[in-house]
Amino acid sequence: MNSFDYKFFEKYVPEWQQMQHIVHQHWVKIIWKLFFWLFLFVLIPVFIYYYSFRVKDLIQFMYLEIYLFIIYIKIIYDIFDWYNDVWIITDSGVVDLDWSIFKTKMSTIDFDNIEWMEVEQNWFVDKLLKKWDLIIHKIWDDSFVLPDCLSPYSALNEVEHIKHHHYEDEEPENDRFDMVMDTLGWVVENYLKREYPVDDADIRKKENIDEFKRSSNSIDLRQ
Repeated sequence: MNSFDYKFFEKYVPEWQQMQHIVHQHWVKIIWKLFFWLFLFVLIPVFIYYYSFRVKDLIQFMYLEIYLFIIYIKIIYDIFDWYNDVWIITDSGVVDLDWSIFKTKMSTIDFDNIEWMEVEQNWFVDKLLKKWDLIIHKIWDDSFVLPDCLSPYSALNEVEHIKHHHYEDEEPENDRFDMVMDTLGWVVENYLKREYPVDDADIRKKENIDEFKRSSNSIDLRQ
């Protein structure tokens, strides 16, 4: 993870978590979209405008400039949208970031709620470009999908690596908790097994009751 990614996506990480890795979509996805817009909506209209006198007479150059500026804004938006559609891997789980100009959607999942992960190939070119879909299946039959992931197997291994260290860090705390509970159990058990010495006053009281019961005029109300 480079420093630019860290500073750019840090604001999307929950305060109690620490960013570990960023998983981007493949650059081919945005290149194909840029090529589509530049060729179909820029090159062809400009070519027609400059080589067709009829079009020049009908459309002023100012309108062409406005049109090209709109296309330029659209391309910038697509690039920004592609760059912000990522998975943020933290020390506790995964943040699925889905950015848009009007609304940014964030979904999080803890490592404890991940049932399994898989890489899915859509067509044969994906294998050559190394851009498969990366999928996280949740315990409650839901899933996170990052389509056209860049180096999916490397990203999957990175998630598994961070997840493994997450559980390693939790083990000492669990061990300390178990040790405390075992100690408390031992103390309670020994406390219940303690034999307290009998007080002399209790002994004398019991002897007086037994002597009174032996007399002929006493009646035992407990019977």
